[in-house]
Amino acid sequence: MTILEMHKLADLLIDKADAPWFTKEEKDMFINLSVNQIVDVNYRVFEKDEEARAKLNTIVKTINLGSVAQVNLTAINDFRYTLALKGTTPDKCGNLISRKISPVQWDDEAGNQNDPFNKNSNTNLGYVQVNAQVGTPAVDSNVLNILSDTTPTEVTLVYLKTPTNVNSISVPIVNCELPISVHEEVVDLAVRKMLGTVESQVQYQMQSNEIASENENKK
Repeated sequence: MTILEMHKLADLLIDKADAPWFTKEEKDMFINLSVNQIVDVNYRVFEKDEEARAKLNTIVKTINLGSVAQVNLTAINDFRYTLALKGTTPDKCGNLISRKISPVQWDDEAGNQNDPFNKNSNTNLGYVQVNAQVGTPAVDSNVLNILSDTTPTEVTLVYLKTPTNVNSISVPIVNCELPISVHEEVVDLAVRKMLGTVESQVQYQMQSNEIASENENKK
């Protein structure tokens, strides 16, 4: 669906619920909130669930970083979640081999370096995610520190990007980046969020009226 078609479906569902009218800007906002929620929920099972992968396959990106010991995620404007990291390091014979760089938990990192079977090296690459000062002038950045004997070459990061916000107002119009198969789910979730907002407003007004009435009776 285009964003305009998503709006039409949202209007239909809202009309059936006899709810107030929402502007284009408001519908865009709730659709964007719903898209990001669907990304966050499905990321948790991305590697285990084929349906989750299908929902997010249009926002999987790959970036080649060259030879680096640290990946500055803050510098990647659309970064949301790390999916995979790999790099090339030499084996004992000096041959360059592409290897997976695995995440290492903080409570394991120190112990691994003293464990000959788990120590991170050129043949057992790992990374920890930290907040570090990067650049000149230095700024706080979200980074992946690669644990190895030497700096890996041809480092590649596979990640989920933050979807571009839909936009039905200005030109060019921006449609939903998630696959078409997910669009109805996005609209349904957005409408439920909109109706939830209306319900909250009604409940708040009823409570306010009750409080005002009680105060009036006390006079």
